[in-house]
Amino acid sequence: MTDDGGGPFQALPPGLHHDLRPFFSDITEEVVRAIRTEIPEYARPADGTYMQAVHRGVDHALRGLLERMADPDTDWEPVQATYQRIGRGEAEEGRSLDSFQSALRLGARMTWRRVNALVDAGLLPRNVLGAFGEALFLHLDEMAAATTAGYTEARLHAAGELQQRRTRLLDLLTADPPASAEAITELAHSARWPVPRAMAVVTVDLGAPAAPPTAGGPAAPSWGGEPGMPPTGTGQAPVQPGSGPATTSPADGPPLGRTRVTAPPGTGAAPPPSGPGAVAPPPERGPVPPSPGAWPTARPPTSPPGRVPIVPPEFLARFDVRPAVIVVPDPEGSGRARDVAGALQGLRAAMGPTVPLQEGARSLRWACEALELIRRGVLPDTELVHCQDHLATLLLLRDDDLVDALVERRLRPLEQVRPPQRERLAETLLSWLSCGHNASEVAVRLAVHAQTVRYRMRQLDELFGGQLHDPAAQFEMQLALRARQLRKDSTMPADRRAPL
Repeated sequence: MTDDGGGPFQALPPGLHHDLRPFFSDITEEVVRAIRTEIPEYARPADGTYMQAVHRGVDHALRGLLERMADPDTDWEPVQATYQRIGRGEAEEGRSLDSFQSALRLGARMTWRRVNALVDAGLLPRNVLGAFGEALFLHLDEMAAATTAGYTEARLHAAGELQQRRTRLLDLLTADPPASAEAITELAHSARWPVPRAMAVVTVDLGAPAAPPTAGGPAAPSWGGEPGMPPTGTGQAPVQPGSGPATTSPADGPPLGRTRVTAPPGTGAAPPPSGPGAVAPPPERGPVPPSPGAWPTARPPTSPPGRVPIVPPEFLARFDVRPAVIVVPDPEGSGRARDVAGALQGLRAAMGPTVPLQEGARSLRWACEALELIRRGVLPDTELVHCQDHLATLLLLRDDDLVDALVERRLRPLEQVRPPQRERLAETLLSWLSCGHNASEVAVRLAVHAQTVRYRMRQLDELFGGQLHDPAAQFEMQLALRARQLRKDSTMPADRRAPL
């Protein structure tokens, strides 16, 4: 604590600094020897330059003490600036302040011991000890405070520069077109980031609420069954994962789906047949579904608002962008999954594929696409969604316009029937295509009688004709039905729904 009025220095007897000056050269040498002996950090006898710097530092401290004793109003700022520079130097050398603070305390203790020896020898009056001791330790405290201030400033500056380099490195790793391997390695070294063999990008939704459900909710599964047959189930044909790349979808971009979601009617009666040659089936029976507004919708939980993940030091992260981005080095490594889970702790997130360092843009693109599909309710809103587990979904929903065009081209005949029957026929067609045209297997999958499947297939044959026997058309119909099923089950705004 600096005393602007001179403090204990004002209480020193006049001329004391003249009495002490002849002894300060020897005191300096003793302090230097003690520092070299007792503090390992400064024990460098072979390094003459370093020891000269230690000697200058001790001499400067003691001369500053004498000057303040001679004139208590001496300007302290130059001395303070000197010790701030020393603190910055310690930080730049990568050392802690422990050794320097120990050296300061040791120097003060040795100086106090020598002054006591002078008093004991009758060379100084005993009544100066109290004021001198207080002045000495005030000088020590002020030097320590100035050094700490300089050290802290340098460390904060270095941390800011290091973070800037790591931010630039993250941008470089996810750049498209990719940066060269040499540029990545050079910046990684300056950012103190060990270069991994591979990486993956995680996108994080920092507290953004999930997309609200639509007014009518997703379409319901089939209800009821044909009379005279076993009761029908409500099973849906499962979507099998595939593979393929995906393109990015902006975080705040338009909704992904355009599928018209139609609630079933309030009765189980089958609609009248339509289309040429249609045969009217007997009325169906089964449980009466709720009104359109009461269909259950899956509302994904919202992430905790405003929380920023605490990531391990080997991760790179940017939380000033939306969605937030985390680069995970060697994501397949031991314990890495635990590190990622510990950082996220319930936040909604998606992890892109593991890629080489120069393909980070691809991992980021897929992660952004997956996160958008989570928001839409297409992908499950679990803590962390891995893109590699949903490749088929990412592929099928990569372009809404293409999906719409495919649905229009291959599924238009289904528009000839009313919505409840349309849903049953679409479900049956998808299962039939997925099961290799095996009616018995379709019946098991849908929990209906095989005769029910054959009846529905006759209806489909009337609607689609030769397309049902064209391998290319079958493939495209299966893609369109799977994409339609994915979008139908998500919560889409009404203005993005399309026919079928």
